[in-house]
Amino acid sequence: MPEGYRAEPSSDQTIRVILADDHALVLEGLRALLEQAPDIQVVDVVQDGDELLALLDRHPVDVVVLDLQMPYHGFTALAEIRRRNMPVRVLVLTAFGDGESIQTAIELGAEGFALKTESPRQTVEAIRLVAGGRLVYPRAAQRWLALRQGGAPSPGHDLSAREWEVLAHVAQGLTNAEIAGLLGVSENTIRFHLKNIFEKLHVSNRTEAAAWYFQNRGQWRAGL
Repeated sequence: MPEGYRAEPSSDQTIRVILADDHALVLEGLRALLEQAPDIQVVDVVQDGDELLALLDRHPVDVVVLDLQMPYHGFTALAEIRRRNMPVRVLVLTAFGDGESIQTAIELGAEGFALKTESPRQTVEAIRLVAGGRLVYPRAAQRWLALRQGGAPSPGHDLSAREWEVLAHVAQGLTNAEIAGLLGVSENTIRFHLKNIFEKLHVSNRTEAAAWYFQNRGQWRAGL
């Protein structure tokens, strides 16, 4: 997935959002909460993937909050958003009942996850973080990804100490500019490190790289 596809927040700093869920109570409850946030505008709500894609063709938005289980499956909609290179960030709204669903959403390039079982206000904050360019992984997702560690050796044993450091910051959801500031280097340097990291890990985007980190960070701690 090309790094340049990301949308920038609208110039007035208002975060434009579409909510996609086939549960009316979830939609209306979250919509009512978001309408109280002065920095978020709910552009529309939809209940299936076809309607979502049609709406994205007509209205530029910053974030889609996407339920995976709605008609015209959420995975299909997410895959189509990425195939069309639509300039929007995707926050998956899920109960995390199926760990494989997490992995699939990561591979399809979702920028974050929000749990239906947690406070809706945490979803509001996740929208803000994703809109700002961060990756959002609740602890439940991190634990599941860590449990997948094992089996055949993963690529990436030859990451340098600096590449591990950059990767750790990516997994924390930091942007290139934030990582560059922390490490005292330019954003171009961070982009160079990320290019090398992606090649060594055989991944194509930040989300997959972060998932790999959660599965394999024990290598770094063990000094491998």
